[in-house]
Amino acid sequence: MKKAILFLLLGLLPFVSPAKSAPQRGKATFYASKYEGRKTTSGEKYDPNELTAAHAYLPLNTYVLVKNLKNGKEVVVKINDRMSKRSPFIIDVSKTAAQKLDIVRAGQGQVRLTKISKKAAMAFLQKENQTT
Repeated sequence: MKKAILFLLLGLLPFVSPAKSAPQRGKATFYASKYEGRKTTSGEKYDPNELTAAHAYLPLNTYVLVKNLKNGKEVVVKINDRMSKRSPFIIDVSKTAAQKLDIVRAGQGQVRLTKISKKAAMAFLQKENQTT
């Protein structure tokens, strides 16, 4: 019986997500233009001009601060789509978000993701709009 429970728990490990509040580091990429107008997991249509992203397990409508570790540029995106848990990337951002991070030319970039509240996201976006 103990072996059966152990095997059951070990079998569930791939479905358990890492701590969601801890920052994540990894590679980011961006949506190809062929996805423009297609429905995302949330039901919204993908718009390359919006600050949105796909993530493997963060809840939909979660806000994430994405920081390019090479140049320090940051952007806040809303998770509105899913990506494969097997992807070598930790996030797939919209074209506009990729431009703000300056990863378009390279096609990818090393980033740190930090989950933030909607209030913090709105404050970041408001501050950004005032400086541009």
